[in-house]
Amino acid sequence: MRIFLDTNVILEYFTIRERFETVKKLFDCLHKRHDTLFMSVGGFYTMIFIIDKVLKKEVGLRGDTRLRALRDIMERILRTISVAEHDSASLLQGISDTRFKDIEDGCQYELARKTSCESLITFNIDDFDLNENATVQVYHPDEFIEKVIRG
Repeated sequence: MRIFLDTNVILEYFTIRERFETVKKLFDCLHKRHDTLFMSVGGFYTMIFIIDKVLKKEVGLRGDTRLRALRDIMERILRTISVAEHDSASLLQGISDTRFKDIEDGCQYELARKTSCESLITFNIDDFDLNENATVQVYHPDEFIEKVIRG
């Protein structure tokens, strides 16, 4: 299965936030199933910024030690999740989709559609007000585990 991961899901895991255990369980299941995972290149840039900030402020790493840790984390992400890129047409579609109040979510959804993903996993499930006939099914991580993995 081809699955698009919203940036918030990946960040939850790599910054060990409050829903870390949920995402760890999700990633363990996805790894066993050998699903193909995608994220946006824009999300990757955002993750660099946020993870670096966490390493500096919360972990207290500095200088080369911080950069080495950041590079290791980002490399780990890239070895696990494929990067998908927009083109002008797909970005235009994403920003024009009036089903989305948050334009960034419209762009994420359009990129999932463009990369032929069957599912998009996000913690911001309420931002994706789609019907059951949507091209890409949107799930909260817990819902994906229950409905898709455990069926």
